[in-house]
Amino acid sequence: MKKPMSFILSAAVMSMLLVGCSAGTNKSEDVSAEEVPVIQEALAPTAEAEEVTEEDSAGEEAVAEWPRTIVDAAGHEVVLESMPERITLLHTFYLEHLFALGVTPTAASLGNLLGQTESLESSELFAPYMSGVEIMDLGSAREVNLEAVLESAPDVIITFSIHGGIDEVYDQLTEIAPVILLDYSDTWQDQLLSCSQIIGKESKALDVITEVESTIADAGEQVSQYQDRSYALFRTDGKGFIAVGTPSYYETFGLTKPEGYPESSETISLEAVAEMDPYYIVFQHNYEATTAFVQSLESSSVWQSLDAVQNNRIYYFDENMNSNGPLAMKLTAEKLMELYTEE
Repeated sequence: MKKPMSFILSAAVMSMLLVGCSAGTNKSEDVSAEEVPVIQEALAPTAEAEEVTEEDSAGEEAVAEWPRTIVDAAGHEVVLESMPERITLLHTFYLEHLFALGVTPTAASLGNLLGQTESLESSELFAPYMSGVEIMDLGSAREVNLEAVLESAPDVIITFSIHGGIDEVYDQLTEIAPVILLDYSDTWQDQLLSCSQIIGKESKALDVITEVESTIADAGEQVSQYQDRSYALFRTDGKGFIAVGTPSYYETFGLTKPEGYPESSETISLEAVAEMDPYYIVFQHNYEATTAFVQSLESSSVWQSLDAVQNNRIYYFDENMNSNGPLAMKLTAEKLMELYTEE
């Protein structure tokens, strides 16, 4: 694990952090560099740092110091003069991290690698945070729209260091606002802490980590009672099954992989799925695209032979849960507890 970003936490916070990193998943296994994206190393605030007092989730006061210098995942030293109020995300990936910290970004890019987009209001993951909220849509995350970013008038711009094409527009972005590139390969805990250090909400981040890890532990306990039930997690390109359940994902929740399930993300055929014959088949993808794919399989005798199909154990999870971020991990844990108590 790499060192945290710029702001140096107290000894007490650091000890909590060490405890909090036990249930993470490594994102670098989950998503390609084009679709999504070190915990960043921190420098101490200057002696003249401004103190900003805020209330954390427990009602206790925490002091955030400004200005602060952040060394991001690409090695850039980024100075934030004050707590950012207008935040622009060049990908939706960090949207849930900000929501978890009680912050709504000004703008974000939407869309995924397969070109499908659904509204945040229809997302099971994001809908609870969208009441009365307006987030400017910057368009596709696959191509940075500099004019839209400028229009969003950000105090800070955030994305991951492996965001496709970011190198070509980085200098232009820095003319608009400070740009911070985070490390997509970090655990969700460390990425949440990285985001919290940008907005001065480290204490809130630790509270969220504790809550999510507790929910994950509860789900693991429930799942452990049914180790004979294999679980297959897929996306789809409309033609085949894309395996997206990484080894760390299965390990985190204590899930049983079907025999022959790939170790890394790859597209497999219906016949390969039939050989696995999973107890549960879960599509974590755009709902409209996935249901259309499943409907196209209904006339297939191979599909109809699957135990999960015959016993109505085909499930659809929100595609935004593929981030495996803090809110996604919590929602996954909750849905697994529901799934593993249905029968």
